[in-house]
Amino acid sequence: MSGIMYERIPEADHAVYNRHAAARRAAFHIASTELRPQRTLAIIDGRTVAREHLSRGLLSNGLGLRMAAYSSVEDIEIYEAEAFSVILLCVGDSRFMDNSIVLEIGALVRRFPKVPVIVQAELCGLQQILGVLQQGARGYLPGNAGISVCIEAISMALAGGVFVAAENLNDIQRIFGARRHQSKRLEMFTRREHQVIDVLRQGKANKTIAYALGLAPNTVKVHMRNILRKVRATNRAEAIYKINALFEEIS
Repeated sequence: MSGIMYERIPEADHAVYNRHAAARRAAFHIASTELRPQRTLAIIDGRTVAREHLSRGLLSNGLGLRMAAYSSVEDIEIYEAEAFSVILLCVGDSRFMDNSIVLEIGALVRRFPKVPVIVQAELCGLQQILGVLQQGARGYLPGNAGISVCIEAISMALAGGVFVAAENLNDIQRIFGARRHQSKRLEMFTRREHQVIDVLRQGKANKTIAYALGLAPNTVKVHMRNILRKVRATNRAEAIYKINALFEEIS
């Protein structure tokens, strides 16, 4: 196995690790995965010391998962990934500068579609978080997150949830809420009704709307009746007010 395997030993007071050798596996009493299947956390971090520190910290705080540590995504063998229950990818800030890491995260999610992926990075701007979540990641941890927060994120991912740090949660919810609102808005009106609405919101009369869109005045009247019905308005002024509220973009 290409990664370093970590496992808590019940009778030991410290975490141990294994580097392929069967003799060392026996010495540390690490059971074969074929004999005792276990859920596995894969940690991907190019920083050796940080990677081992995180692995040992999670083990010593009772995470309850076996761990496989890798320096890069390329180090993971397909047969090893069959045991993965969750993947924690630790990323340096510089990787976000050209957006390459976001695409790499998307590729990782697609490569292991049944395994939730969590990203940890020092850079916690909303654009970075949104980009990662939109690629299918199931969590975003700040680089200074403690072991307890890491365990919380891992547990949430295993339960099918998505973890975002508390300081970013309100902004993320607001943005996703606005996008759901926008999606609902797009479904409410037809393409032609959207075109009529764009001119209507400028306060234009039906004749002007008809001229701007190349429609017959009677056709515009039909669209207007449908729009008023959909927003439950009794007149143009009320319709414009409700539409403006409906179309309000996030600041």
